[in-house]
Amino acid sequence: MLPMCIERYANRLVLQPFLWQGREWRVPYYQVYARLSSPVADDTVDYRSQKVAILKLGKYDVPLFDPCHQDMDVLPSHAVVLSHCEGNRFGLFAYPADSILQPLFLPLDVHSLRR
Repeated sequence: MLPMCIERYANRLVLQPFLWQGREWRVPYYQVYARLSSPVADDTVDYRSQKVAILKLGKYDVPLFDPCHQDMDVLPSHAVVLSHCEGNRFGLFAYPADSILQPLFLPLDVHSLRR
């Protein structure tokens, strides 16, 4: 679950849970770039038949994707901004959240976490 380049430095996995539409979602904590309260959309675009809000964070345009693949007519109370890298390319995207929960700390030797 952890990238191989940082796995040897970790003795536990930290997850950031959040609630969206009554469902709990969990993302790796190391991937969380920011947690925003009351996000504001600067623009919207259509992407694969889904209306996506665009948040401006400094020099970044951050798409706010609904993990349930629904349109968001009203912006959520919170947004969890995640980073992703591929090679030397860096990007950001966000998931909506009704509430952001406390991080979970799990030991890496939990059987269900093995690849």
